[in-house]
Amino acid sequence: MATSTPWRRFIRAQSSYEPQIEYHEALGEALDDFDALLLAQETSIWSIRTNRVTRQLQEVRLESNDLPAWLAKNVDEPPHHDFFFVNRFLRKSGQDPDPEDGYKLRISTQALRLLVSHCNVSASFLFALSRFYLPNGRSFQSYGDTIGSELWRQWYFLPVRVQVPCSDKDKPHKTSATGSNQMNPFHYLHLPDIDVDIRGFQIAIHVSHDTSKEATTAICFNFMDGRWARIVEEPQNRISEALRDPRTPPDPMFVHLVWLTSITRWWNHALHSVNEQLIVYEGMLQEEKMTEDSSVNAFYNEGSKALHAMAAHIQRYGTELDSLEDTSAELARWFHTLQRPASALLRNIEQVRSQLKATNAFVKEQEKKTQNILALLFNRMQITNDRRMEAILRATQQEAAYSRQVAERSQELTEEMKKDSVAMKTIAMMTLFFLPATSFAAVLAMPFFSSNEYLSNDTAAWVWVVLTIPTTAVAYAFYHFWRKHEAGKSPQKSHRS
Repeated sequence: MATSTPWRRFIRAQSSYEPQIEYHEALGEALDDFDALLLAQETSIWSIRTNRVTRQLQEVRLESNDLPAWLAKNVDEPPHHDFFFVNRFLRKSGQDPDPEDGYKLRISTQALRLLVSHCNVSASFLFALSRFYLPNGRSFQSYGDTIGSELWRQWYFLPVRVQVPCSDKDKPHKTSATGSNQMNPFHYLHLPDIDVDIRGFQIAIHVSHDTSKEATTAICFNFMDGRWARIVEEPQNRISEALRDPRTPPDPMFVHLVWLTSITRWWNHALHSVNEQLIVYEGMLQEEKMTEDSSVNAFYNEGSKALHAMAAHIQRYGTELDSLEDTSAELARWFHTLQRPASALLRNIEQVRSQLKATNAFVKEQEKKTQNILALLFNRMQITNDRRMEAILRATQQEAAYSRQVAERSQELTEEMKKDSVAMKTIAMMTLFFLPATSFAAVLAMPFFSSNEYLSNDTAAWVWVVLTIPTTAVAYAFYHFWRKHEAGKSPQKSHRS
């Protein structure tokens, strides 16, 4: 049996815990991990509260020691609106040092439990919150017999993409874990030519409204990086402004509209930058002047990586916008169910729905555009490869032509050498024929023989003939034997080699 932990005991003690939906051990384990990884030691949350009678607005930052007294005051004087905003550490200026746990939500374990109990937060919402990076559903429920005594509870997660100034201008976005793996759509996307980063995060919202007390309570968990405090604080600033403005409809659910309109605008700005980057890539690929050097290869490699990363992100954007559309549709159906079809809030939500639909259509268009640009890139790569193959083929043809010319020259040289060989052979044969005769004639003409009376007589010519003919025959026989012997040695050498 699993060991009981404070979170497990806490969950089982909550009135919102429904064992047929959630398992307290799994939920407790998930919250233990969430506590260790994302909850800070100190509390610093923002609260907006309006008095039910005077409508006076109070905005305070609650530290660890302030929260219990603030919530107890709520029991004594039930407010009309009671909103809590939980963020990460917000950097107000570029020089502010970030604490070591700056990436954690600025709420402690004890403060979170107090807030959950005070707002009667759904256990299902807590489980989804502990796994905010995974796909999560949404809930729109009411409790009670009649509308006049109902408790309305809604919770959902809003996926957001915002464009922020490039945070790595001096580096190629390859040193950080997210920058080096932009193929992962859960990481940020860097747009080099627009000089911005597209950052993604989640906003978790839990809203409840007691119709008998006309009291609305909401908790917002914003997981955005605190370096962009102005964006993080925009929804709470807008809610504060709306509560001060007398033109704001008295509908208790107006906070949904504030969050949806801010998020829709952020999405549109981010998608506009993505589209501008796609246009830049398309223009670069459509340039007619394409040089054949290493820079082209570098452009194709980097361009292919960037476009595939953008394709992965855009596909994820479509999924997230589908979720936003579903959430807005659920809100619209919820207000219809509450028999509030004529409320200004419902008309405004329908307007936001139309904007989200248009934004989602824009994402689908970008997805197709990315595929077209990738096809254009592959076409350009194919053209470049074809040109290089043509150059290689031309070089091969030229080399073959040179080789053919060398072969022709070699053949001509061989024929010339053969002719020379025949001529030399003829000369050698003639020399072999005349050399014995001339040699003996020269010897017999020497004074030693010419002084001899017998040899100097014409009748002694037979001596020259007797000496010349056998000697010439022997020379020819030796030549024939030598050639035959050398001809027999050549095949033997070829066989050994």
